[in-house]
Amino acid sequence: MRYKFTDEIFRMNVYLIVGDRKEVEKFCDALNLSDDARGGCWKITDKKGLESFLIWLDGFDQYHNMVHETLHLTAQMFKEYGVLFSADNEEMIAYYQNYWVRKFWNKMSKFKDKKGK
Repeated sequence: MRYKFTDEIFRMNVYLIVGDRKEVEKFCDALNLSDDARGGCWKITDKKGLESFLIWLDGFDQYHNMVHETLHLTAQMFKEYGVLFSADNEEMIAYYQNYWVRKFWNKMSKFKDKKGK
């Protein structure tokens, strides 16, 4: 499954792909995934030529990996827009990461519930 979100703060598209590696490689073939990869976070150029971010998880049960990847997304997004990413800014980091955790888990849990898994 692929979901597209638009970041409300930075106005950047963020894609979440949940499924096996063939799905993410079909969407973006320049990721250089290792054989044991179960997820990742990348800045990409999407099919419309827009700079975007891509999060991939290999399954809907990957809550812990999703949280992990949202921290990478937060760090990359802050770096992209020149926002401080350090202990001096930890409250903003926590709020922004939680924003993505809620958005992603909302989609992931609904699909997981529909599938009965």
